[in-house]
Amino acid sequence: MKKLLISLFVVFLAIGCAKKDATVPNCEQDQTFSMEFTNGTDNPYDLYINDQFQQVMIAKSKVTYDIPAGYWSAEVVQKSGYTTDPTDKVYSNTYESCTNYYIVF
Repeated sequence: MKKLLISLFVVFLAIGCAKKDATVPNCEQDQTFSMEFTNGTDNPYDLYINDQFQQVMIAKSKVTYDIPAGYWSAEVVQKSGYTTDPTDKVYSNTYESCTNYYIVF
């Protein structure tokens, strides 16, 4: 009987620990933060995150990326609709995981 109680205790302890791991948010497990980019202009822009091309953001559009926590950089370069030189904006900072940020250009 004593061995049965000990075995049951170990099983319940294991189940309890498994539930705690399942409730850890993905952003904590992956060590990422969320960044929403909004193109509020009438022109398309190329979006780069950490020097890698991500996509063309059409006019009046929004997109969200999960970015590794820590230092990051983003650049948006106007693709068309300019007269002489395209608008080129660079953003950078250091952020912790499981946080949300917004950039509107």
